[in-house]
Amino acid sequence: MAARPIIKLEWTAWDKILEGLGFLALVLLLVIPIYYYPELPDRIPKHYDATGQVTAYGGKGMLWVMPIIGLITYAGLFFINKVPHIFNYPTEITTENAERQYRIATRMIRTLNVIIVYTFLYTSYGTIQNAMGIQVGLGKAFIPIFLIALFGTIVVYLVKAFRK
Repeated sequence: MAARPIIKLEWTAWDKILEGLGFLALVLLLVIPIYYYPELPDRIPKHYDATGQVTAYGGKGMLWVMPIIGLITYAGLFFINKVPHIFNYPTEITTENAERQYRIATRMIRTLNVIIVYTFLYTSYGTIQNAMGIQVGLGKAFIPIFLIALFGTIVVYLVKAFRK
């Protein structure tokens, strides 16, 4: 990591779209619980198993866990993305490849941030729907879709990072 170039990357149109999508999900993640909170029963789902079925219940105050964790995660990844020279890279960073590697890495972080915040949004909304008796569980496809999106993004990043 010694003497890596510090470069301020300008956002591309795609970067702006990703940030907009992430911010929209974050706003919804905070607004939806506020809207539904008065209608919720005192006991709501607080845990789901790998198949998306409810395995534990808690007080309706648990509804704020996802928005709080989502906000902290989103903000953390947003701000860490401003310093790509401190990231770990699978290749050596030089002045010649720094901008390309930084751009690929920041795009990956931005994409992961969107995936994570939409996952929190889906889980939070699903919890509300379950609590109100409209939905049962989160669905069997929830975990596979999340894992494929998450690890697929990382694999795409690694393939791009190793290309010359």
